[in-house]
Amino acid sequence: MSGVLLLSAPALAAGGLLQPKVRPDALLPVDQAFQFLGARRDGGNLKLEWNVAPGYYLYRHMLKVSVDNPAKLSLAAAQLPKGESKQDPEFGSVEIYRDQLQASIPLAAGAPLPRTLRVRYQGCADIGVCYPPQTKLVAVP
Repeated sequence: MSGVLLLSAPALAAGGLLQPKVRPDALLPVDQAFQFLGARRDGGNLKLEWNVAPGYYLYRHMLKVSVDNPAKLSLAAAQLPKGESKQDPEFGSVEIYRDQLQASIPLAAGAPLPRTLRVRYQGCADIGVCYPPQTKLVAVP
């Protein structure tokens, strides 16, 4: 498995960092835990989709989408479904997504279309281990 895992607050103690109770090789690689299926145009919207493995979740507040190319183009905010409420030891009350996530970004009529998006997201495993934020550059077909 490549990359660095971040330990959430349950893995921290006042006296310092504790060893996680799970072997890192028991965790899925990040791209299997959070399978990003890319972006596609759907009428007047851009659709982004993830499949989330059982026992894992994505944070709503960590999802950010921006235009990478052309650089000066901006997007409307992503429209996201209601997530599941979770009391997170690090972030407090948050919304998370399990199983599948579809985001929709409305496109302005007549505006130039983005060619490449920069998509940033972060998720965790239910066992208390969080992955570092991921950033993907995605071509828009």
